[in-house]
Amino acid sequence: MFSMKAPTRWLLTLTLALAGFSTLASPAPQSGAQSAAPDFTAPSLTDETDVRLSSLRGKVVALNFWASWCPPCRAEFPLLAKLHNAYKERGFVLLSLNLGEDAAAARRFIQRETPPFQVYVGASAAAKYDASRLPMTYFIDRAGRIRRQVAGFHPKRSEAEFTALIDALLAEPAPQ
Repeated sequence: MFSMKAPTRWLLTLTLALAGFSTLASPAPQSGAQSAAPDFTAPSLTDETDVRLSSLRGKVVALNFWASWCPPCRAEFPLLAKLHNAYKERGFVLLSLNLGEDAAAARRFIQRETPPFQVYVGASAAAKYDASRLPMTYFIDRAGRIRRQVAGFHPKRSEAEFTALIDALLAEPAPQ
């Protein structure tokens, strides 16, 4: 005998699973607190240079944690390139920090995507920041304070949100 409970239960389970999965890819503003951004040094994936976060004081910085196996991270990459190109001459720096994969896999992705920004190994930074969800982006003001943490990527909202935030942070005076 056919029961309506089984299809209803299956549909409810599927709906809840999809709803839960969709939140993994949607931006979730986290901290509005202005805590000092922990300093770190990260090696480049493509050359012999390192970057130290504290050396970028006076600039607006976005730390973006990502991995090539992460679909929202891959989808976000073109937006990051667009933001980098639009703001790099105005005092904005994008630190792209790869996590959770070996360097060879990350380099293959970089060679295929050819980002206009430098990509770094993110393990040392991830030890000091919450990068438990990917992509994870931290916006740091000119004084070196974390101003916003955004988890996930949503194509329609992220560009407007990131652009407005970068514009606002760049409009603030540089520390003396």
